[in-house]
Amino acid sequence: MARKNKANEQESQIDYAAKEKENAELFDQLTNKNQEYMIKLNRRLDEANVSEERKTIIFSDMLKNILSEQANHNTARNIYGTVTDQANYLIQGKQGEVKEPVERSATWKLWLDGALLLGGMFSLITGISYYTGNTEAGLGVTTLLLNFILGGFAVMIITKYAPKPGVKGGFLKYILATTLTMAAWIMLMAFSTALIPPALNPVIPGSYTLIIGVIAFAAKWYLKRKLDIKGTLI
Repeated sequence: MARKNKANEQESQIDYAAKEKENAELFDQLTNKNQEYMIKLNRRLDEANVSEERKTIIFSDMLKNILSEQANHNTARNIYGTVTDQANYLIQGKQGEVKEPVERSATWKLWLDGALLLGGMFSLITGISYYTGNTEAGLGVTTLLLNFILGGFAVMIITKYAPKPGVKGGFLKYILATTLTMAAWIMLMAFSTALIPPALNPVIPGSYTLIIGVIAFAAKWYLKRKLDIKGTLI
């Protein structure tokens, strides 16, 4: 009983007018998506007859937290779950599932994963084409190595521009970055293959190229788990 009286006394000392003014200033600094989240949440709390005083206290904490995480491209939904989840938690004390924002691994890990992905994919396609009779030979050793190296950088760039929640224009940047990166990768591979002397680029038989592709994909899945690589394309 003493604790409850003390809590009530502390609430009675809160300057709600100042809190509401502060909340309004914090709200104006949110992204449109985060503002929409708070508006919908406010509507849900109104429907549940939550008092203005309690909402002021709730929103004070939420707005500060959302604003601080906004710089890290985290949205209100990333932090608190859906509007329904958060409303149920605030009204009934039932916490919904909150999705944690996906963290991206170190740059070298993303490069390694990308190199194995594109390098392995290219090797598999070449090996399969060899067996289906669409090509007479496999890849050159230097060409194969360059494909892995450049493929890793290509995926790194694409991953960097992958859409982030709450950031406007992210999808358009992603499409542009993906298109330019893949075009550059294909051009570099074509030019390097044409310019490298045959003596420095001995051909690997198609059957071996296929095996290399399979090994690359197996290594990708193994290392992704072993090194806990996060934020990759696949």
